[in-house]
Amino acid sequence: MVILVLFLVILWLIFSGKFDALHLGYGVVSIILVAIMCRGLLTGPSDRPENEVLPRINWLRAVAYPWWLLVQIVISNLHVAALILRPRLTAAPVLVEFHSGLQSDLARLTLGNSITLTPGTLTLHVEGDVFLVHALRPDLASGLLDGSMQHMVAAVYGEPRLPLDRMQVRVIEDPEAWLEAQP
Repeated sequence: MVILVLFLVILWLIFSGKFDALHLGYGVVSIILVAIMCRGLLTGPSDRPENEVLPRINWLRAVAYPWWLLVQIVISNLHVAALILRPRLTAAPVLVEFHSGLQSDLARLTLGNSITLTPGTLTLHVEGDVFLVHALRPDLASGLLDGSMQHMVAAVYGEPRLPLDRMQVRVIEDPEAWLEAQP
């Protein structure tokens, strides 16, 4: 909790740039509210030790992860731009279902948001560690199919990496038919 509060104080001071009593008061109130609301994400209920994430975070990888994700976003942007600009390329939507192997809620949240931030992919549903993702084309979901995104998130949160064969990655090439067959 102390690390979170210090991080939020530094962010507030950097982004605010104002040091008068009113703005510092707003900062204190905001930081307290955010810290209280995020406490459950970082520590989890005491009866669920797998959610005690903060002590296991690899801070070096946590700092490197946004840069890695930014590269993935740029690459996906280029793929989507090519899809739009080249008439011979067509969208071939697929659904990708896989087990992430991630144990903590915060790690799963990070993975789901990272998928959605990457152009051409969208996290549709998460239940436990099972993700359902829509992709405009199978090549846009390559980071999910080879497990690299799941492994990067697992490395940040100090969780064991699930081998690719245990992720049970399934590509559903006819999403419309699959969705119609669902109860």
